[in-house]
Amino acid sequence: MLTPPTAAVEAPARVLALLVAANGRIDEREMAALDRLDAFARLGVGRKRFLEMSRECIRDVGASLCERSWLRTTDLMYVNALLDAVPDESQRLLVCRFGAAAITADGRVTGDERLVYNHTLARWRIRQDQVSQAILHDAVH
Repeated sequence: MLTPPTAAVEAPARVLALLVAANGRIDEREMAALDRLDAFARLGVGRKRFLEMSRECIRDVGASLCERSWLRTTDLMYVNALLDAVPDESQRLLVCRFGAAAITADGRVTGDERLVYNHTLARWRIRQDQVSQAILHDAVH
């Protein structure tokens, strides 16, 4: 189990790992998109550690998300705990920016990816136009 300081440092990366794992698998195209954005370093984790977190999310919740079009209470508790661990608004927006890149990298957004992504936006009170602006301002990467 992670100690609280480590968990706090990894919290933004854990949310992104959840978005990547929402459809029950880790797609190499999603990982390549995140590599191009230098997402792992920018979130303070290595690629290997990010893959471990993504696999944990698949084990904990991702594999079951693709079975339905809603979040069960247990899923909501898990997802909301991850989301609430990221208090910084700029980090939240950066995670959403990376999440948008990841879930669209394979050319389609699955229902489970959309479900978790939209819940993330709603929970964090981030509008899609804010994510679009973050993408435009982050064009350097």
